[in-house]
Amino acid sequence: MYAARRLLEAEQLYQRVLRQNPRNAEANNGMGVLAVEAGKLDFAMGFFESALQEQPRDFRYLNNLGNALVNLGRPEEGLPYLQQALKQRPAAVELLTNIGRTYHRMGLASVAVGYLEKALSLRSSSDDVRLALAEALVSLGDYERAEVYFQSLLAVKSYRDSALYGLATSRKQTEQNNILQDIEKALGDSTLPAKARLALEYAAAKTCMDLKRNEEAWDHLAAAKSIPGPTFDLPKFGRSIDALIRLFSPTFIASRREYGSKSQRPVFVVGMPRSGTSLTEQILSSHQDVAGAGELTFMHTVADKLFYSLGTLELFTDQVRAIAPAKAELLAQEYLDKISFFSADALRVTDKMPHNFMLVGLIALLFPNAHILFCRRDPLDNCFSIYSNWFNDSHSYARDLSVLGSYYKEHLRLMEHWKAVLPNQILEVQYETLVRDLEGTARRMVDFIGLPWDPACLSFHENERAVTTISKWQVRQPIYSTSIARWRAFESHLQPLKDALAG
Repeated sequence: MYAARRLLEAEQLYQRVLRQNPRNAEANNGMGVLAVEAGKLDFAMGFFESALQEQPRDFRYLNNLGNALVNLGRPEEGLPYLQQALKQRPAAVELLTNIGRTYHRMGLASVAVGYLEKALSLRSSSDDVRLALAEALVSLGDYERAEVYFQSLLAVKSYRDSALYGLATSRKQTEQNNILQDIEKALGDSTLPAKARLALEYAAAKTCMDLKRNEEAWDHLAAAKSIPGPTFDLPKFGRSIDALIRLFSPTFIASRREYGSKSQRPVFVVGMPRSGTSLTEQILSSHQDVAGAGELTFMHTVADKLFYSLGTLELFTDQVRAIAPAKAELLAQEYLDKISFFSADALRVTDKMPHNFMLVGLIALLFPNAHILFCRRDPLDNCFSIYSNWFNDSHSYARDLSVLGSYYKEHLRLMEHWKAVLPNQILEVQYETLVRDLEGTARRMVDFIGLPWDPACLSFHENERAVTTISKWQVRQPIYSTSIARWRAFESHLQPLKDALAG
């Protein structure tokens, strides 16, 4: 019934089986698959775990649980299940692809490419593998090979939007060599699903901006924003900021300076997206003693053990307030164990998840000696850059200029608090200053994290580490200033943003 897409009937059948035998592996797996279809990954995990308790070597159950964990933002936990499944089916193309995508998501695109190339050698006709391989190659800066795979997908309707988006964002579009006509032709398809249309509208906007066709670019951005999506609860966000500021007072922090781990190994790069976090990490990770781990969800996973993601932050702050020294040490060690995956011997490992700005207080509690770099950029440039790029639904504040401006102000209010209560643990990195004085700023950053100067930091664009964020193309270029005051070309459209930032 599932194969015939009779999902309700399939669910009723599985439930009937489980009422008679709650341990039935196939029914638990089936319910897990249905939960994934419904977007309820937490529920799916429970079903897959129950299936594995009965049949711990079944490659399907291992694959399904591994994928659920990866899609929940816990790839380091999902990967071992996928690897176990691969031992059962070493030539399974889907497993090789899933593992490749997981390594890519973890910032290890060079490892990902190996798995994906093996998958492609087993099934050269797989469009899914070619897309995954192209995306991994872009992260490694191998744009020429990536473009070959993207181009090969343009004739495949179900992959056309992803291929065009990949081509548009992996290089600068020029008058002599651009794909605008292909994108506009694809947008003429009235049967496009919403996600495909989103990808194409953002691809068109980026291409038009490259070509200096700014009014056309804005029209495509407006079309992207008009596609229905989640709304952002700004009052709730403000209350969360209030709760964090109330809890993490100077007295609270001072009374717990002996908590957690004394390790200086983790370096946290925080701030708004598009504020220079990728560039900052790329510079630091060019140092011989620094490993760049990219945007890690690990601190969020640690915070969730204190109920960070449940409702308002009041429950989280209650848990943090009551935390015992032994629990703080345990959570700190859990984080350290996770980042050791990226390097066993680097003196510093960077974690550049921008939204860890919400967790700076917890970071300081668990790692009182850790270094935190706060990336800051001109508000109008920062907000316009966010608005003009495609972010997933967790960034729903980016859908509306007024909400985006207010979000920016709230983030700044919290960061000013962190700077006041943790004056020695945070270094502010101003994007415009970094662009204007690369060496001076890079030297300050390296000195701040307690390492001797390494000239390789000035050649950051030659760093071959994988970059998986929107900035993957920019950080492979020498320093440039064309992103400064970019908002001015769209000023006539930005009054709601200006009003929110000034309010």
